[in-house]
Amino acid sequence: MRKVLPYLLLTGLSLPFVAKPVHIDDTNFLVLARGAVDNAWAPHAISINWQGTTQRAFDVLSNPPGIAWWLAPVADAGVIWQHLWMLPWLWLATWGALRLGRTVTNRGGATAMLLMGCPAAVLATQSLTPDLPLLALVLAGMSGILRPISDTGASHRWGWALLVGAGALFRYSGAALIPVVMAWPWLHGDRRGAVTLGAAAALPMALLAGHDLMAYGAIHVTAMTGFQGVANTGPEVLHKAAASVAMLGGAVVLPVLCWVRPRRAITGLMVGAGLGCTAITVLGMSGMTAAAGLCACAAGGATIGGALSTKDSIDRLLSLWLGTGLLFLLALRFSATRYWLPFMVPAVLLCLRHARVRLVRAACLATVVLSVWLCVDDLELARAQEVSAERLSAHGTGLFAGHWGFQHHMEAAGWRALEDDTPVPPGTLLAVSPSAWPQVPSGCVDEITRSSVPDRWPGPRVHTMEGGANLHGHSLSAQPPQRTLAPWSLGTDDLDVAILYRGCAD
Repeated sequence: MRKVLPYLLLTGLSLPFVAKPVHIDDTNFLVLARGAVDNAWAPHAISINWQGTTQRAFDVLSNPPGIAWWLAPVADAGVIWQHLWMLPWLWLATWGALRLGRTVTNRGGATAMLLMGCPAAVLATQSLTPDLPLLALVLAGMSGILRPISDTGASHRWGWALLVGAGALFRYSGAALIPVVMAWPWLHGDRRGAVTLGAAAALPMALLAGHDLMAYGAIHVTAMTGFQGVANTGPEVLHKAAASVAMLGGAVVLPVLCWVRPRRAITGLMVGAGLGCTAITVLGMSGMTAAAGLCACAAGGATIGGALSTKDSIDRLLSLWLGTGLLFLLALRFSATRYWLPFMVPAVLLCLRHARVRLVRAACLATVVLSVWLCVDDLELARAQEVSAERLSAHGTGLFAGHWGFQHHMEAAGWRALEDDTPVPPGTLLAVSPSAWPQVPSGCVDEITRSSVPDRWPGPRVHTMEGGANLHGHSLSAQPPQRTLAPWSLGTDDLDVAILYRGCAD
């Protein structure tokens, strides 16, 4: 029974949410899945309106096709079946976490609960995004690589390295693990083994690049390098750095286990708070946005400070893994809590190796409680977007402006996306969800009706303008966008607002 208990507990955290409406970036990947249904060889050839302009998914969706191929069999099934279809990845991830935990910390159950029970991982399990498959492949592969080198030669572990590299078929961030895969035998003086494992881990990306050249005439990851690398000014990098640290400590690895090394945790807390204060000042944040961001940055700093260690080869490898993740996140277009998933593992393992039982139990309890709270609120946000779409669709059909789950529901009801800088024809309806990053219509429009979806769930909010927090990104939709740091906060503002306009003559 003890062997299956982690599987039961972690599955139990997700099953109550299998009816969760299509939410946030689920919309992207369902479109990509339909692209795989139409053309399995070139799923990115399908068109999508995701930044206000209808274009090839190849040009705007910065993820490889793995999730499209996985979701293709259920692309047109009900959302319950789509969520159930993702559960095998949860079980693989749990298996990998248990095995990795036993090898590195001798605490397999605690490792699984802290990794797979954290808010970011539980929410990924309730989503139709590539984050969970990536995490599963990384955990399973690293659990085979990080066995003592004396057991077998590192060169014989190429299959496990291949498994880690396969994560890049779902998210390109999986490729950032290639140096980590190579580092384990390298730290033990096995240069040949390092090259062998590196080549195995890089093979899936190489095959995918060849596929892209044949399918599209260009390599997708190369095209996306330019797409992602547009937020690299000083303030933007500072924003990403502070938001990434805040998201880690706020909703990925809570600052509990880090107190196994109290001096380092305090130092990290002070550095994180300093980073938060700098970002708040430079970016002009105030009120709850600043307060929540500062607390989350301090928490993330404590988590990193208490984790980093170079005591032995395992600590050095895990510290490299954590540092690689932080550097990779700074190169992305924006920060999101779920982007930490392939890189959060060492922040748990480094502390869990030395933590006492009471501290471990406190960390597990705090993690699961926060996960439940945030999952309930995220469910309410997903439902709010569905309710907004239903209210607007009751008036007929026309054009809509807004993305995330709102876009999915509006398209399913027969509405068409408004193109950027395109006027709304006189008499045509325009439906808008202001929180879902709508493009701004040009020309003349008259407001017909407006309705809000209030927040009825007491507790933390994963998306709140009043509280200045967003679990799914480091900004909130506004004119101009409201910058945030914290992944969650407190607020009483509406979950969503549905606005209906009608085009008029100038």
